[in-house]
Amino acid sequence: RLLLLPRRENSMVNHMPRVHTAGLALWIVFLYVFPMTARAQIETASHQNFGKQVLTLREKQSGRRVHLVGTMHYNPASALKAQQVVEKLADSNKLSSVVIEMCPKRFTSMEKNQPRGSSRRRLLDNEMQVAADAARDRQIEIVLGDQCIGNITENAGNMLKNSLSDLITPTKGWPAIARDFRDFLRRIRANSDAPTIKVDDIADPLFIMGTPVSLLRYPLALFLRQPLQVLGLLLAVELLDVGVPVSTAMSLEQSNSIPIALAAVNVLALVANVIFTVVLARIILVVMLKERDEVLAKAIQEACNKLPSTDDSEVVAILGMAHCNGVARLLAEEG
Repeated sequence: RLLLLPRRENSMVNHMPRVHTAGLALWIVFLYVFPMTARAQIETASHQNFGKQVLTLREKQSGRRVHLVGTMHYNPASALKAQQVVEKLADSNKLSSVVIEMCPKRFTSMEKNQPRGSSRRRLLDNEMQVAADAARDRQIEIVLGDQCIGNITENAGNMLKNSLSDLITPTKGWPAIARDFRDFLRRIRANSDAPTIKVDDIADPLFIMGTPVSLLRYPLALFLRQPLQVLGLLLAVELLDVGVPVSTAMSLEQSNSIPIALAAVNVLALVANVIFTVVLARIILVVMLKERDEVLAKAIQEACNKLPSTDDSEVVAILGMAHCNGVARLLAEEG
């Protein structure tokens, strides 16, 4: 019996490399094998039309046809969908320009850090660069239509300060916060003839299969771009997650003040969570969605209206899926 114990431990140790090997194999499957498989399936399934995740509508002022390709960033299915739409329209001489949800600063940095054909590009391939490559190969105009990253950061900081100020002024601040949330609900509930992204678009099997790739690539890309900031964030989360030491908890249990202390901690934690949720939601709804939807829609409208009315060329926009419905509504309703 004594001789069996070391063998069991050695067996566990010997299995550790197999676990790492299995993890590496999953990475290879997700990042390399799946995109090749998805390419064949997307091209076959979408031979007659663009299918899911693509909204087609007429821009109101020019009457020009616009295709909004809704994507999940770094999802290989989204990259292949974007490539297919651009190539199909360009090869049939129907495409005038491709609007990409990136500002010049972000796009230039991405092109510099992971150029076409590089190993980093293969690891972090994405729908924006894929669409740009397809357009560039066919001499199609590329429009970088997103809000400048500097303006987004500045607006988010201002919204953070305004939200904290509004939270401590109930008479004026709370109605302002409620107004932003009501405005968001009004926009998503408003009757509109514009097409919308629906559950069926998200439930697409290829899109779902590519989601793990996106979940792996996105944080990796963020870390490679801003390693110190990511490490700082992880450290902050780890510090916030540190619990009360067991010895301290046992000594507190012997104190008569423990119920009051725990109640105070619970109240403070609840208040902090509410403040964090409200502020973050407001930044996302106003700065990240509403304001950027307006900037993207304006860029698409300009791409449509600069062509003569006799030109029936179409415009493609590669957008994050969260922007599609808002941008479609603005294009269809605002002349």
